[in-house]
Amino acid sequence: MQGQQSISLKLIILCLIAIVLGGLWAADKAGLIDLRIALQKIPVLSKYAKEPAPVPKIPVISPIEQENQKLRSDLKDFEAKMMALESEKTKMLEQIYQLQQEVTSLRAYKENNEKKAIHAKQLALYYSEMKPEAIVKVMENLDDDTVITILPLLNKEQTGKILALMEPQRAARITQLLLGNQ
Repeated sequence: MQGQQSISLKLIILCLIAIVLGGLWAADKAGLIDLRIALQKIPVLSKYAKEPAPVPKIPVISPIEQENQKLRSDLKDFEAKMMALESEKTKMLEQIYQLQQEVTSLRAYKENNEKKAIHAKQLALYYSEMKPEAIVKVMENLDDDTVITILPLLNKEQTGKILALMEPQRAARITQLLLGNQ
């Protein structure tokens, strides 16, 4: 019996030692204590107390930081799109300004042509009351553009008489210009 008690006692002591060593090891791994300092003081165990190889730290990104990064990325994309739209807006505003200038210019041109047409009709009324010989004398002093503006407004018979009374080279040139206007 005594032999069995001594074996039981030895087993209990070994179990207690194993439990204590296991607890110390677990505390060391958990970072609660540093066993390397204690192991360096024990001559037989000092070889096990070497510095462990550094474990590379893997950056742990929290969900909030991930969301933050995504929002920053989205913001950069949004800002880039906004700048592109601002650039496009500026180009369109410039194009609108140019088109407005063109419309203003065309309106002025149209108004000027309408005034010229009204004046030409008034002149044609005056010339229709005159004799062809008198009209030819006046038209000798007018440029070809003015003459080809007025002649179509007169009746055909009067236009024919006027062309017949003109100098032949000028009458031919006026006739060609009249054909080009049709």
